[in-house]
Amino acid sequence: IDFPAIREMHEASSLADPEEVAAWREGAMPTTRTELPLGTPILLEPLADDELPQESIEEVIIRRGSARQFSHEPMTFHELSTMLHKGTNNIPADFLQPQGISLAEVYLIVNAVDGLQPGKYVYHRDSGTLESILPGDFRIEAGRMGLGQALAADASVNMYFLSDLESILNRFGNRGYRAAQLEASITAGRIYLAAYALRLGATGLTFYDDAVTDFFSPHAERKSVMFLLAVGRRPRRR
Repeated sequence: IDFPAIREMHEASSLADPEEVAAWREGAMPTTRTELPLGTPILLEPLADDELPQESIEEVIIRRGSARQFSHEPMTFHELSTMLHKGTNNIPADFLQPQGISLAEVYLIVNAVDGLQPGKYVYHRDSGTLESILPGDFRIEAGRMGLGQALAADASVNMYFLSDLESILNRFGNRGYRAAQLEASITAGRIYLAAYALRLGATGLTFYDDAVTDFFSPHAERKSVMFLLAVGRRPRRR
């Protein structure tokens, strides 16, 4: 099946010669950093190095799958902190310079995390903190935004990666959308592996784009969703 629009988008965001590559690298510097928290910041509490699982990355990759069901059993704040801390470290890419720049912000719906009030949050990478946007039980909303899938409603945490495409496209041109997608996907993939290293489950989900932006607005106003990752505990085997 041929989708001409996909081919056209690919061609419009491709670099055709060395001169275009050089121009891309010269312009690959976003003008803004992640906003600092407005409310009381909640500092992450990742596991210490000697508390981390000792499996090799190869062993975790072999075990990794896509969770098909989540229990409502909570994860710990240490587990959530470890996933965010390890998963959002700098990605070596020419469009993420100087070091520490990011094109995607991580928004969360927290359903069941010991030591953290349920609600909607945004994560600030620079300071390693969570900012509470609004406390509350949003399992139903999470399920609706995840195309009505129970996985989104049952997960301990839903992580949404949102980007300000207008500023990104102004800075990078058409290729900016690829860059935003790439960073969000690599970051989500790292968190995915961290979840399985911690013996949790995770899965990527589809979503209603505008509904997610509206849900996290006004904080997420004019931002677009790049990726949704659901993380939680899998049901115990009987």
